[in-house]
Amino acid sequence: MIVEAKNMKTEELIGALVELDKQGKENRALTNAYKAELQARGISIMDDHNVKYVKFYGDAGSASITDSMSLDILNPDKLKKLIGEGVWKTKVKENTETKYKYDGKFEKMLKAIFTGDYTFEVTLEEFLDQMPLKPDDKQKKLLLKKLKGDFEKDKDTLTSVLLGGVKDGESAPDFDVELWYIYRIKNAELIRAFLPEELIDNTINEIRKCILVETKTSITLDYKEEE
Repeated sequence: MIVEAKNMKTEELIGALVELDKQGKENRALTNAYKAELQARGISIMDDHNVKYVKFYGDAGSASITDSMSLDILNPDKLKKLIGEGVWKTKVKENTETKYKYDGKFEKMLKAIFTGDYTFEVTLEEFLDQMPLKPDDKQKKLLLKKLKGDFEKDKDTLTSVLLGGVKDGESAPDFDVELWYIYRIKNAELIRAFLPEELIDNTINEIRKCILVETKTSITLDYKEEE
C-alpha cells in the first residue's frame, strides 16, 4: 500500500483521501445507527429485568450492552446531616482531595432513592404470601434468606426453591413481575436500614435534592479478527 501511494500523483492521493473520508463518514453514521438500535433493545431488556448488562449473539460475533450509573453528591454536608454522622463515617471514605468512596450497599441505596426504584407498600414476607405460586412455610423461610434483589440470582432461587429447578430441555419459568417487585422491596429494605424511620419520606425527598445519578450506556463488539 505504501509503494502504491508513492507512485500516485498528488491529485490522485487527494481524490483517494476524499473518497475514503466520505466512506468513513457514511460508515460511522451507519455504525452509530446500528449501535443505537442494539442499545435500545438492550436497555428494554435491562429495564424489564432490572439488570445492567445484556449480551446479544450473532453468527459473526457478539455485542455486549452495559448500563452504568455514576453517583455524584451535590451537597455532601447536607447529605451527611440527613443520613446521620454515624452512618456517614462508616459507609463513606474521604481522602485528601475531598473525593468520596462509598460502601457498595450505601451507594446502591442512594441510587435507588434517586431513580425511585423502591416500594414501601409491601414487605418481602407479605409479597411472598401474595404470589400466585405461594411458597409453603419452609420455602418462604428459605426465600426470605436468599433473595437479594438481583434479577438473575433471584430467578434461579425462585426456580430452584419453588419448582425444584429446571429439567433438561425445559426453559425457566417467567418470574419477571415477581422479580421486579422483589428488586424494589429489597431496595426499600436498604433504605430503611440506613435512614431513620421517622419522617422517612421527607428525608428521602431531601436526599434526592443532594445527589445526582447519571446513566451511561456502552456497547462492546466481540468478534474474531480476519487473518
